[in-house]
Amino acid sequence: MLKYASILLIIISFVSFYRTFQEYKILNSGNKITVSVVSVPISCSESSKISKAYFTFYFNEKKQSKKLEGRCSINVGDKINLITNDSKDVFLFEDEDVYFEFLAGFLIFVAGIYCYYKSNKNI
Repeated sequence: MLKYASILLIIISFVSFYRTFQEYKILNSGNKITVSVVSVPISCSESSKISKAYFTFYFNEKKQSKKLEGRCSINVGDKINLITNDSKDVFLFEDEDVYFEFLAGFLIFVAGIYCYYKSNKNI
C-alpha cells in the first residue's frame, strides 16, 4: 500500500512542478496586460475555504476570472495589471509569488521518494 501511495505522491509532485514552472516562466517572460474589473462575485469578506474570493474581467472578448490572492481592495472598474502566457489562459499578478507552491511540490516529491524507498526496503 505504501508503494502505491508513494507513486501517487510522486505523480502529484510532477503535476505541481509543471504548473509552478509554467507560472514561473510567465512571471519572467509573459505578456503584460491591463484589464478592467467587471465584477467581484465573491469578495474577501465573503470568502471561505470552499469558495475563494475572485474577480472577473474580459480579455480577448472572453470572460475570465482570477483569485484575489488577498488583494481585498480591488473593486469593480479598477484597472489591474496582470501577466499572461502566449495562449492567454493563465493570468498572474505582476508580484504574485510562486515559490511557496514550488517548495510544496518539492516537499511532496521528497516525501514520495522517501515512502517509495521505505516500501521497497521492507520487501
